[in-house]
Amino acid sequence: MTSYSASKLKEAILKEENNKIQGIVNELVSNALNAKASDVVVHIKRETEDNTVITVKDDGEGMDKETAKKVHHLLNQPNKTEYEDYYGNLTGNPMSSSGLNIVGMLLDEATVDSKADDGTTITVYRRKK
Repeated sequence: MTSYSASKLKEAILKEENNKIQGIVNELVSNALNAKASDVVVHIKRETEDNTVITVKDDGEGMDKETAKKVHHLLNQPNKTEYEDYYGNLTGNPMSSSGLNIVGMLLDEATVDSKADDGTTITVYRRKK
């Protein structure tokens, strides 16, 4: 039986959390680039060890109201903690086609601000369980 010290366990949990955050960022940046953005700004703030806020702002094509509403809905679905370990590893993976759906499972809240031909700002909130 393998024994882990508290510091090794905490380090492993932090690495796993960092991988999930990186996957979320990769997916949001990929979507910005697909919207023909030439300027993408990513801001990540760890408010506490368990609370991370990620904002991705781009100057891409933007979305009409209906599309922005659909994206908002995808990102604000109930957090599915029980699936997080499996699906969290697929987030941001170019081989996974359900990106925003998976990102939505990993979040606690999201805002979407977008206008057609005027870019998009998406802010997501993740609270580690």
